[in-house]
Amino acid sequence: MPLITDATFSTFGNPDSKWRITCHKGVTMTPARQGDVLRLAIANTSGANWHGELLFAPFPVVEGETYRLSFSARADAPFAFSVWLGQMESPYSSLVTKENHFGEKLMTPDWQAFTHVWTASRSEPKARLDFVLGQIDNTVELQNVKLEHSK
Repeated sequence: MPLITDATFSTFGNPDSKWRITCHKGVTMTPARQGDVLRLAIANTSGANWHGELLFAPFPVVEGETYRLSFSARADAPFAFSVWLGQMESPYSSLVTKENHFGEKLMTPDWQAFTHVWTASRSEPKARLDFVLGQIDNTVELQNVKLEHSK
């Protein structure tokens, strides 16, 4: 069952959109949609990935259920990024075990397809999918983001 019904970011920027950006420590992420691609110009970074984040939230996560993420991405400059499944609100804890994390992957200037499957280790009524992108000043493009779950 699809959890993301807006894989083309058509609602991005609308008040009721589940897509949003959050930045910390002076990082800025300037979004622009180009067709089905979301382009993020990231600036003022300080070396910590989590200072610039693209979020999809909220949605419920149920312990023991499987969540499959797939998307395509590229960046002007290669860098390590991560994606995680966690709580939308404080304490922002992960909803999967350390062994089941997405980990850090290398995003390059070429389009790459990424997939990851999580099994939720706990339930959460307000979960978030978090693309952690704030490591370096860069331009990142994402498309075809799909998050599905099954029992």
